[in-house]
Amino acid sequence: MDLVNFTTVIDNGFLDETPSSRVLTGCFLSLLILTTLLGNTLVCAAVTKFRHLRSKVTNFFVISLAVSDLLVAILVMPWKAVTEIAGFWPFGSFCDTWVAFDIMCSTASILNLCVISLDRYWAISSPFRYERKMTPKVAYVMISVAWTLSVLISFIPVQLNWHKAQSKPYKPLTEALVSLGSNTTSLRTSENCDSSLNRTYAISTSLISFYIPVAIMVATYTQIYRIAHRQIRRISALERAAESAKNRHNSVGRGSSIAESESSFKMTFKRETKVLKTLSVIMGVFVCCWLPFFILNCMVPFCEQSSGGEAFTCISPTTFDVFVWFGWANSSLNPIIYAFNADFRKAFSILLGCHRLYPGGHNVETASLNKK
Repeated sequence: MDLVNFTTVIDNGFLDETPSSRVLTGCFLSLLILTTLLGNTLVCAAVTKFRHLRSKVTNFFVISLAVSDLLVAILVMPWKAVTEIAGFWPFGSFCDTWVAFDIMCSTASILNLCVISLDRYWAISSPFRYERKMTPKVAYVMISVAWTLSVLISFIPVQLNWHKAQSKPYKPLTEALVSLGSNTTSLRTSENCDSSLNRTYAISTSLISFYIPVAIMVATYTQIYRIAHRQIRRISALERAAESAKNRHNSVGRGSSIAESESSFKMTFKRETKVLKTLSVIMGVFVCCWLPFFILNCMVPFCEQSSGGEAFTCISPTTFDVFVWFGWANSSLNPIIYAFNADFRKAFSILLGCHRLYPGGHNVETASLNKK
């Protein structure tokens, strides 16, 4: 085989890239990792430093989410980024541990999102009961269940090799490397970090890590919108009744009453639209980031391998990797979605030394579903 035309398909998915594309890939992935680190570190620091944030039980779930996303940025993303840039897995036997970290941290992040949706549903559907029942102890139990389940479906199966597809064991890969600025070609042999899953493990973990949590989130946020819709209508009806009584008492004209009624309906529509936008962003970002990966995760184990045995015929490694990074990118967006209410924004501005530049930042109206 002519070495110049030889290209090896490896697990990381980036094929025979030019130096410039590797630099661009490295810059983009580094920016994503740094953004994830900064956002989630700010969330943890804000809750640690400010007592009023620590006093709210709902923020226990937010900080648990931030910790899981922080671990994604520390234990998962950097190793994969180096692999994408280098074109091979340079960390040897650390592969199995890295795969376990990947499954654990990603699952913990998703399960924490699910727990947050349940917490907000209970807070809105039964606010008085929520105040009595949702104690720090209950929150710790819920968080512990999410993390324990994440560890159980990751480290135990991976350490016992229950997760691997039997047809694809570790094997050395030979990669053709073209030297910069010359036509010389050298060969390097390295281990491929085989993160392929068998069918049983891929389906079962996808159900636990994504499909069941996303079904719960869709159900809870749908109910939250319905409850918010009813409450907004009731509040608006009371406001209109109060205005009508005031107008009758003051003998205000018919035209003024109609104008105020129209204004009330506009305010009602604005409130409902704001709640709907907030819920749409929460679910939309989560589904867009993770759904493509989990569809492929269930599909790939059923694909046939290519004749060389290096790749699957139904999906290219590059496509699979792009959607892996899409999923991890959710960890950089979670702090923006879940922690950017007025209280957290004020805390962030103080931590970053920007509160003098934005003295009114804490008064900005935000569509937040946090329990105040």
